[in-house]
Amino acid sequence: MVMIPWDFQLDLAKRASLLLSKYKLAYLAMEERTGKSITGLLAIEQFTDIKRVLIITKKKAIEGWRETLAECEGLTKTYMVINYNSLHKVKFVADIVILDEAHKYVSSYPKKSATWTMTKAHCLNKPLIYMSATPYAQGLQLLYHQLALSSYSPWNKYQNFYTWYRDYALRDANGNTETIWINGRAIETYKRVDYNKTMPSVQHLFIVKKRTELGFTQEPEDIIHNIVLSDKTKQAYNTLLKNKVLEFSITGNDRYTLIADTILKLRTALHMLEGGVLKIDSEYLILNIADKVDYILSTWGDTNDMVIMYQYIAEGNKLRKTFTKALILQSTSYAEGIDLSHKKHLIVYSQNFSTADYIQRRARQANKNRDTAIKVHFLIVKNAISAQVYKSVSVNKINYTDKLFEALTI
Repeated sequence: MVMIPWDFQLDLAKRASLLLSKYKLAYLAMEERTGKSITGLLAIEQFTDIKRVLIITKKKAIEGWRETLAECEGLTKTYMVINYNSLHKVKFVADIVILDEAHKYVSSYPKKSATWTMTKAHCLNKPLIYMSATPYAQGLQLLYHQLALSSYSPWNKYQNFYTWYRDYALRDANGNTETIWINGRAIETYKRVDYNKTMPSVQHLFIVKKRTELGFTQEPEDIIHNIVLSDKTKQAYNTLLKNKVLEFSITGNDRYTLIADTILKLRTALHMLEGGVLKIDSEYLILNIADKVDYILSTWGDTNDMVIMYQYIAEGNKLRKTFTKALILQSTSYAEGIDLSHKKHLIVYSQNFSTADYIQRRARQANKNRDTAIKVHFLIVKNAISAQVYKSVSVNKINYTDKLFEALTI
């Protein structure tokens, strides 16, 4: 199959090539499913002096990139695709590097990650193309280390994140930055950045487009399904929340004790319990709780045109025991880089705590050729943790953290 680019991809590729010529970097920040991969490849193909291209992406997206390279006609460069965690194996010396989903793998702050350090070694003195539909969904502080991978970053005068932050932090009327108090000490959050000061210094590097600007006629719509838990599930949920301990049996002949002695353990256990699973040490447990599973069966059945996304391994195991036709995918691993435009129903059994993943995940069915409505179905339990997660990451666009869980629940 030969992939024929859209006219807008050809136009955006020309814009990207101009940025690369002038600044040695370009950030493709178009919305999900708008063809950033093809746009980047077409931009690179315009340079005669570029021979070797390194594409760094996540492991789950490697096959998609290889399919794109195989289907994109007329490519003349040598391309290598590798995931971020395998960069230590790479001997390939590239003339240009594509950093796919840069927001997720090289944007940590205030300190650099080990992944960032490995990636930097392949980026020195090379032009870079960044790709992400959500380059700074959790805040502009995520941009510093992304751009610091480039030898041509507009912020190269700053030695590190801390010196950059002193210039770009958002300050109150008294000139103070945001801090939180821990054990009697004010600790800097490094989260609040002055948008009006920061963006003018980098926005010339970004190519930003919405799907609606590019001729897409169908946009994702969230549909909330309120799941009513059985009395048995409610009792287990409330017991765990109150006592931080839950004793239970699965077969009647076994006995388990779950101790949620930290905020993280409690938050995770409650979230898993809604889906009818738990984890104790390294054991994944499938409980005799099927509130969400039964709802899916009674509402959609089990068909080839539906996708169910789960968060926890035990949930995946549980779903695969019941559904043989539906496509079962992990909601974090497949939040990005997968095309589900051929599927009618996308059901989010449980979502993770990331705003960026929420934005990316809900657009998996988008396609310029799609003429049917895109409805993303969320299974939510009122007054429980799934409702808090949805309100935080989906409505308020704030990551759902232990601190937020503690404030809302405990």
